[in-house]
Parts: sequence; structure tokens; C-alpha cells
Amino acid sequence: MKTMTRWSPARLLPALVLLAPLALAACDSSDGAAGGPTVSVLSPADGAQVAAPFTVKVQASVPLGPSGSGAHHVHVYFDDNDADYTIVESDTGQIAKAPPGEHTLHVSLRNANHSPAGAEASIRVVVGGAPGGTGTSAPGTSAPGDGPYGY
Repeated sequence: MKTMTRWSPARLLPALVLLAPLALAACDSSDGAAGGPTVSVLSPADGAQVAAPFTVKVQASVPLGPSGSGAHHVHVYFDDNDADYTIVESDTGQIAKAPPGEHTLHVSLRNANHSPAGAEASIRVVVGGAPGGTGTSAPGTSAPGDGPYGY
């Protein structure tokens, strides 16, 4: 005669303890601490004086590339004018024109179809000076005789 073993949740506990870390690792999308994608501005520095054209360097938690390839990309725009943007498809992009004065430079991570991917960052920049500036100096650090806009 065969004896039946009673089912008990306590008998499953050792297996659950061993499998739980594997289940959690499988759920990690490595898109950022909160589970979603992230984007940040590496350059220019917050508060930097820049002159158009200048380079923006970004860091995203997802690969960037041409939207035609299905990859994410970044929209870069000034202040609240999100309809007038420059597309950046890698970790660096060239900003060809920028309004003079102090502005908030926004970067917005986008899906291939240009819809928001849920990650944004912003910095303050002062636009002025000679074209091709590095964008690394803080406002007020230009050489004597250099006007605020490089005149």
C-alpha cells in the first residue's frame, strides 16, 4: 500500500527562497533605478556659457540610434518650446542655433516614433560668445573685453 504525502506550504519554502532571486533578476529591465529609462546631460555643465554651434553630450540608460532603426533618440530644446527641437541619435549632438541669453536646455528621451519615453533632464545655460565654444565655463568667467555675447 502506498502512503500519500500531505501537501504543505512549508515544504515549498526552500524552493521559493532559492528561486526568488532568479525571478527578481528576470524582472530587472536595467532601465534605471525606478524601472523606467533615464537620461541626463553630461555636457555642457549646468550654468555653462555656450555659443552656437555647440555640442551636447547625453547619457541614456537605453541605446540611442536612428529612429528609423526602432531605437530611442533624444529631443533637445530650449525653455518650454518643445515643438522646436534638435534630434540627437547618439550620445553627442550638435546644436546649430540657440537664442542668446539665459535658458533652460531640456533633453527628452523619445521612442522611435517620437513619443515621450518617460525620461527628461534639464540644465541652465547662458548662450553667447564666440561660435564653437566648449560650453564648460560658468557665466561671468570670460576674459576681460569679451562681452557677454563675444562682441
